[in-house]
Order: sequence, then C-alpha cells, then structure tokens
Amino acid sequence: MSITVPAGVDEKVFRLGEEFMRFAHDLWGTYLDALGGLRCSRDQVIEFQQKTIAEIKGTEPEHASEEFLDRQPLTHEFEPTSQAPRKLLHRSTQGEFKSRTATNGADARVLGHMMIALLYGAWEDEYRSRFATALGYARKNDVKSDLFGDVAQLRHAIVHHAGRATEKVERARILKWFRRGELIFITSAQVNWLYHQIDCYITALCGIPEDAVLKV
Repeated sequence: MSITVPAGVDEKVFRLGEEFMRFAHDLWGTYLDALGGLRCSRDQVIEFQQKTIAEIKGTEPEHASEEFLDRQPLTHEFEPTSQAPRKLLHRSTQGEFKSRTATNGADARVLGHMMIALLYGAWEDEYRSRFATALGYARKNDVKSDLFGDVAQLRHAIVHHAGRATEKVERARILKWFRRGELIFITSAQVNWLYHQIDCYITALCGIPEDAVLKV
C-alpha cells in the first residue's frame, strides 16, 4: 500500500525515496533473518550435544563431554535423489560450527560485510543516479551524502583490505565505528542505527518535513 505524499513534496522524488527505503528495509530484514538462523542452528547443535552426553555418560563416559563432541564432524550435504547420490558440500567440526555461528563469530561478521556491500552497491549503482535525475541534477555526484561516503569506505575496506579498517574508515564523518587496522565487525545495533540514519537522510533528500519521517 502506497504512503500518502506529504503536501509540498514532489511525488516522483517521494516515490523514489519510498522505493529505496523499502529496499533498505528488506535488506535489514534479511540480515536479521540470517542472524536468527545462525542462533537457531547453533542452539540445535548445543541441544544435540547435551542430549548425546546425557545418553552416553553411563556407557561411554570417555566420549560424554562437550570437548569430545566439539572434535566430531559436522557436514553440510545435498540429500540423495533418484538422479544423484548424496553430495558433501562442507565439512568442519561441531566446535568450529559453534564458534563461527556465535553472536560474535565469523558468520555474523560476514553477514555484516555482505549487508554493507549490497547497500552501497544499490545506492551507488542505481539509486544515486535516479535521485539525481529526479531532483534535476546533471550528474549523480551532485547528490552528496557524508553517510554514504562512510558506507563507501567501509565497503572498500571490506573488499580490498581484508575487512580491516583503513585510515579513511577511521576518519568517517558519521559512522565513527572503527580505528585503522581494526577488524570490521558490524553489530546488529550498529546496523539498526545505520538504518535510522538512512531514513533521516532520505527523508531530507526528498524534502519531507521533519515530523513526517519516511518509514515503511
């Protein structure tokens, strides 16, 4: 359902802002869904280990420990079909799986990196130029944003500097999150704050009154 265009706001610009905010909202939701999936998967492995320990502690006490189970394999596989046999996709240990799916683990870090890359790609490769056209600018670079400038530097550091903050990331104007050399780990709280900052920026860019924030 479309949102009513506030009085005095150009409808074309407003609808473009609405479209971009829906993209950002969906990206935010996908990121949260993925984090929730990590928690559920990790909890299932922990529950499996606890159940296994309880079942074998009387018969196999040497195996009835978290330390032992953490060394046991955990695999991702394609299930067999009538056309193809079971196929191994990835192998690790249960301990490695628990480590990478923890709240501060590698999987959550990579999800944050992916979110930043997708967000900046959509802005820079599509929406920035469309906003420039809608606002009557000659070039997309006429649409200025300290916020997306900071996002650009985060993306550059993630892709080209092994996910570690550069000097330009440290000199961020708005997203003052990391010092040079630090590993870039973007938390869900930071993503939430980023989403709010995007909302405020797009609201201002569309010329929407401050008391009519563009949310979807």
